[in-house]
Amino acid sequence: MIFCKSPIPGTVKTRLIPSVGEDAACKLHIELATRQIKDCLNPVILASADVELWCTPDTNAEFFQQFDLPLKLQKGDDLGDRMSHAFESLNVPGILIGIDCPNLSAAYILNAIEKLGTHDAIIGPAEDGGYGLIGLGNMNAVSNKKVFENIPWSTDSVCADTCTVFNQVYKNWSLLPLLWDVDREEDIIRYEHEMLDQLKIDQALSA
Repeated sequence: MIFCKSPIPGTVKTRLIPSVGEDAACKLHIELATRQIKDCLNPVILASADVELWCTPDTNAEFFQQFDLPLKLQKGDDLGDRMSHAFESLNVPGILIGIDCPNLSAAYILNAIEKLGTHDAIIGPAEDGGYGLIGLGNMNAVSNKKVFENIPWSTDSVCADTCTVFNQVYKNWSLLPLLWDVDREEDIIRYEHEMLDQLKIDQALSA
């Protein structure tokens, strides 16, 4: 499950708007989202899992229509409600990701799928204290719902607080490698450098 906002200027990458402006922030959101969604369309991932695009505030945006994926509507009053609802819609183990982490690659997701096969839950921590991936393999609906309750969203304790809940409701869970997202001006510079490095690698491999 990929959680993604419709690319409406002024509503996405809002922490970057004061430094780069609404249009540049929206353009970056589109770039990150497109990259992440295309990574999830990797044939190896599609052979291992069903991929769904969970949209907000609706599924009608032209941006969403370009991808050959089922479009689902996020529902709930806050992020926790929306993620909880998405997991409740499944009757099988599932993984939910955002679109903001440049190092949340196809290889990272494949590793997460493998880990979830042997664990009740998994989480991909982010450098800012949140997380970029969460997976629930335990099909206990009561336990799963607790994962998203009473969490202080948009704070630097989101991942730590979620791990505390994991310790309370699951016997066996796994912490995945550290992720980072693009929310500050310095993150944009880091992102551009990493994309340039990746381009050089791709060019060398194709030479």
